[in-house]
Amino acid sequence: MIKKTFPLLGLHCAACASHATKALEGVTGVSSASVNLSAATAFVVYNEQQCSPEDLREAVASMGYDLRIDEVSPEEIEALRHRQELTQRRQAVLAIVLSLIVMGLMMAHPITPLKASVSALLTTIVLLVSGRGFYSRGWQQLRARAAGMDLLVALSTGTAFVFSLVHLGEYFASGAEHHLHHLYFEAASMTIAFVLLGKVIEARAQRRTATALRQLMGSQPREVLLVEGEQERVISVEEVEPGMLLRAQPGALFAVDGLVVEGESYADEQLISGEPIPVAKTAGAQVYAGTLNGSGSLTYRASEVGRATLLARIIRLVQEAQSSRAPIQRLVDRIARIFVPVIVLIALLTWVLWFLLVPEGGATQGLVAAVTVLIIACPCALGLATPTALMVGIGRGASQGILIRNAESLEAAQHIDTIVLDKTGTITEGHPTVRAIHWLSGSSRVDHLRLSRLEQLSAHPLASAIVQELGVTLNPLQVSAFAEVAGRGLQGTIGGVVYRVGSRAFIESAGISLSPEVQSALEQSEQAGATCSLYASETEVLAVLAISDTLRPTSAGAIARLRSRGIEVVMLTGDGARAAEAVADQVGGISYIAGVLPEGKAEHIRRLQSEGKRVAMVGDGINDAAALALADLSIAMGQGSDLAMETAMVTIRSSSLEAVGELLDLAHRTLGTIRQNLFWACIYNLAAIPIAAGVLYPFTGYLMSPMLAGGLMMLSSLSVVGNSILSFQRGQH
Repeated sequence: MIKKTFPLLGLHCAACASHATKALEGVTGVSSASVNLSAATAFVVYNEQQCSPEDLREAVASMGYDLRIDEVSPEEIEALRHRQELTQRRQAVLAIVLSLIVMGLMMAHPITPLKASVSALLTTIVLLVSGRGFYSRGWQQLRARAAGMDLLVALSTGTAFVFSLVHLGEYFASGAEHHLHHLYFEAASMTIAFVLLGKVIEARAQRRTATALRQLMGSQPREVLLVEGEQERVISVEEVEPGMLLRAQPGALFAVDGLVVEGESYADEQLISGEPIPVAKTAGAQVYAGTLNGSGSLTYRASEVGRATLLARIIRLVQEAQSSRAPIQRLVDRIARIFVPVIVLIALLTWVLWFLLVPEGGATQGLVAAVTVLIIACPCALGLATPTALMVGIGRGASQGILIRNAESLEAAQHIDTIVLDKTGTITEGHPTVRAIHWLSGSSRVDHLRLSRLEQLSAHPLASAIVQELGVTLNPLQVSAFAEVAGRGLQGTIGGVVYRVGSRAFIESAGISLSPEVQSALEQSEQAGATCSLYASETEVLAVLAISDTLRPTSAGAIARLRSRGIEVVMLTGDGARAAEAVADQVGGISYIAGVLPEGKAEHIRRLQSEGKRVAMVGDGINDAAALALADLSIAMGQGSDLAMETAMVTIRSSSLEAVGELLDLAHRTLGTIRQNLFWACIYNLAAIPIAAGVLYPFTGYLMSPMLAGGLMMLSSLSVVGNSILSFQRGQH
């Protein structure tokens, strides 16, 4: 069995994803298939002995979509999708402009042959240029017995156009002016314009997909230094094999996973762990592809290369989790699956009944009534119900610093009962700060100057935080014999005395004993969840530096409000249990899970979901991306990585947890508006279709014209847009 993700082009709506999934599942040998609309991918599990990628491509092509099975770069796929979106936008603009002209010509009485001819020409352009996709997809859907909105749009506009064209031809053949009263070009062209407008609006709501994954893969180093005895040479990353000796220069990215053989340095592993404090790297330490080497030079032996590296596994986990999650079927698609075939049957039945019940002229009047049914029932209002509410809701969210990618996130937000929070960068600020400096008895003001001067010479990321905490800007002290021992600390001679700053082991290795006062300060700081460094002279420890990530000022209040909604809040972190407990207590004693690796975060999401919980994940790092992709609702903090934000359904630009509660409120209001829109669109059709079919004709002699049907169809669409705007204005007040 092969598991593979394929780029899938040509998707326009949730119904497209449903049809493509059905086509893939119908191929012999396919175990499962799911199409992710927002990522434009198809994740397929298939038996390579029973079917091939070519079979999958042919099955999808029969529905009008393009499955890319050849090896194409993410940049090429992104460029293709961008071109498709631009094409759709141009088609919509062309249709709207020409349709408005046609409407003006057809509604300006009297209708003259010139006006009618120009209208026919412009409508032909709209249908052939802007509307050709509806006809091709409608035909393919009809052949596949998967009727959707495309088919109804094609039938209604095609019938109205052909009917009008026939009457225009009859006028030129006979000169009878009554034929000019049966021209409905504006109805056909405006139908195309309104439906395209809805598709463009919806496409805007989910434009960005997985570009950060492409950027992440593109940011990995292309070349690496290979160590061969005393010589070094540059090779491509693709040439690296397990067991090779590689060199990481200061400030370079590690090319593959491996073990340090020689050298000392720090590595910024926030890419993998999400934690901001650099990790010391000495002989025997593990290094990971994509992480950043510090100021030292390291020689390391490659252990995992290519798709086997931790970073590559995280990327693959994200891709599979995104694609394997079944798309949430919007209510409008469930309605459309029943609505479209029923409308077609009603139109046919209308024509048959007129033909049978009205012997004289019944066939012509019945055809007009059937066209009117197809036009007035054209699902513009249904098609706009979701995207218009989304656009207004998304705009309101953006003004509040909440970026919402699509309707699935809003639907999911309504049912969330558990929220999982990453600690670093979500509950906390995401960068290390000096919590406190405990000066011990015997230290003096000049010791402040000495410590500040040593840190000013250091390249360690924490050094600037310490200097800032001390508040010393102009420092006259001279330092000699300065040295930085990677992974341990730094030392320098000031006034003939050696001073050191670093880990407990570094200080004790110099023969300096820790007094009870020092040990007490260390214990208190560590219980509070801080990382400790010591500052010492040649004989004694002068200060204990407590360093930790800072809690966001709004976190405790925001978590309290979420819990007051009845939502369970869980914290996941790669930190140890003591640091995790300290943060959990500061925000109200929430439950927590400590020491969690990137893959472990996704496992905990699965465990919560297996217990029947609807889980939202809030994170900021690439290490959170797999868990974000798996959660029912994924929320990325704005200061986090691009990958986390692209994987997530919602991005909070302010990085404040208070916005999570605002998101839940916004979701309820937006989904409520969508339901209202769908309700009124359905009520409109239930009332208008019988009138269009001629139910009033036996009693009043009234038969609705297709022109009026086109106008009413547009009014129904405008009412949906208006309701979306007014609903959010009411919500604002």
